[in-house]
Amino acid sequence: MSEALLLSKIEIRQSVIRQRKLLSAEKKRLAEIEMLKSLSKWDLFKNAAIVHIFLAKTAEPETRQIIELGWKYGKQIGVPCILPDKLELFHSQLNSFDNLSAGSLGVLEPSAETRIELSPKIFELIIVPGLAFDRNGGRIGYGKGYYDKFLANSSAFLLALAFDFQVLDRVPAEPHDISMNGILTETGLIFCGASNK
Repeated sequence: MSEALLLSKIEIRQSVIRQRKLLSAEKKRLAEIEMLKSLSKWDLFKNAAIVHIFLAKTAEPETRQIIELGWKYGKQIGVPCILPDKLELFHSQLNSFDNLSAGSLGVLEPSAETRIELSPKIFELIIVPGLAFDRNGGRIGYGKGYYDKFLANSSAFLLALAFDFQVLDRVPAEPHDISMNGILTETGLIFCGASNK
């Protein structure tokens, strides 16, 4: 990675993190309601039998209501668990919010004894976290590379979940970065690049 590209990614991460901290609880809640409304009307979400989604950290768009909507529709929900010694994700079925504990990066995940392994290849829709995105599907994550490894082997529709201010004109990309098919924000669904789903 070039020094300029690295610096640019660091600057974008810092800027977005600052903006997320400035977002009031009420504006965040209202944005999340709009995201849920858009998702509930989207045919791909309604028709996907198996959905992968992250359990949100405090500043990220909340995902519990999306998970609950998925359960209401009878979907199988998978969530990531971090395997820090392998620098990869383990995917577990999620049937309730009981027995969650903080993983190695402080993200909630099913406790080790309650995990039900799911193959990364079975998901039809993957809802992806990140710090910044662009309309061509570019994504800047948190810098660990867990998701790029996972998404590289998936044929699912990749949907980023973000607030409007996280969608930039352009984010720097490297060859191993995986592009999103769409982005869900409070103002609706954005379909990226050549994606027409």
